[in-house]
Amino acid sequence: MERFAVPARVSDLVATVGSIGYAAGDDDRRRMEKSVLTRTAVFTLVVITPWTAFYYAIGLPVAAAIPTVYIVASIIGLVHLRATRDDRWFRFSQTAMFLTLPPLVHVALGGFANSSAVVLFALAAPVGALSFSSVRRPALVFAAFVAIVIGLAPFEGVLQSRAPAIDAWVVTMFFAINIVSVSIIMFLAMRAYVRSRDRLAAALADERDRSDRILRNVLPGPIAERLVAGEHPIADRYDGVGVLVADIVDFTSLSETLTADRLVHDLNRMLGAFDVLAARLGVTKVKTIGDAYLAITGGPDQAGDLRALADFALGLRAIAASSAIGGRRGIVLRIGIATGPIVAGVIGESRFLWDVYGDTVNAASRMESTAPDGSIQLTDPVAEQLAGVFAMHARGTIEVKGMGTMRTWFLDGPRDDA
Repeated sequence: MERFAVPARVSDLVATVGSIGYAAGDDDRRRMEKSVLTRTAVFTLVVITPWTAFYYAIGLPVAAAIPTVYIVASIIGLVHLRATRDDRWFRFSQTAMFLTLPPLVHVALGGFANSSAVVLFALAAPVGALSFSSVRRPALVFAAFVAIVIGLAPFEGVLQSRAPAIDAWVVTMFFAINIVSVSIIMFLAMRAYVRSRDRLAAALADERDRSDRILRNVLPGPIAERLVAGEHPIADRYDGVGVLVADIVDFTSLSETLTADRLVHDLNRMLGAFDVLAARLGVTKVKTIGDAYLAITGGPDQAGDLRALADFALGLRAIAASSAIGGRRGIVLRIGIATGPIVAGVIGESRFLWDVYGDTVNAASRMESTAPDGSIQLTDPVAEQLAGVFAMHARGTIEVKGMGTMRTWFLDGPRDDA
């Protein structure tokens, strides 16, 4: 177990370093940017501190003084970031120092060869800008890096003539150190960025999946798919649709005797059982309005099936009879069923609602409102299609508001001989 302890401690240390600048209000993107910034700066400190000490040791104080500026400024910047959680000054100073200090060391040591290509460290500026800066700035920083490198080339002869004496083995060693160090800085910065980006992408995908699931829970599957695909507005006409409206008898007086929590809890439990039954029978739930439940067969999910809708109505009545709201057991429903054409569509710009409209919907609502307590009232066309499969008895003709005189039937249950 001991051999795993050191990597774990290193991982914890890296995580701690990355979180130095986190603020309570930071989102995932800001945390990613701050983490890449602080890790890059701390790793660079680890790399150049012994490098700077070595320059002092071999008698190159000017070349050593320049990275010393970076070390001191970075430590002050990290302390400031830790205290304020504001990374703007630290981000700017790191980018500026990465861009300007390596060329100064290049000049102090006498050009590209004698400095062991130390100017490569300036490449960390545009790479860092890509990782923890704004969208437009990285291109400008990279252009500045290219301009600096190209601008130094004509002075190579002058710089070499003034170069301090450095042993060839030191130059070679620092070539290797600089190449490896810059490569590691680039790799770590980009790895941290890519990992953070992938985590953000995964979180975004999870959120999109969750949103899709929620959307499919409140809309029929085909309608949700069309909406996700960008189709809007959505409006359709369907023929031969069965429409059911169910309502709890005396719900208003019942609700006045209960607390809000108890009412919602008990009502949700019963309506949830309705939803389960609808899914099992292939009935499409459209919506609930208070204690009213609207469902259809036919439309976007399947062909119209009045038998399934009749079974659903009988199932609703049985579920309600075995349910309780507050202290009242044996809930009584009124249910109405009609069939015919409907218009369906999605309305709203921010809170989508798929709804159904037309005379068929109005007829089903009238069948419910004029039904005696506990009954399932059918229009004549519904009764004709259910004849021979379900037991029914005629109510006769009734006056229906807005629709005139209509002949209606009561659904009793399945026929024993069906």
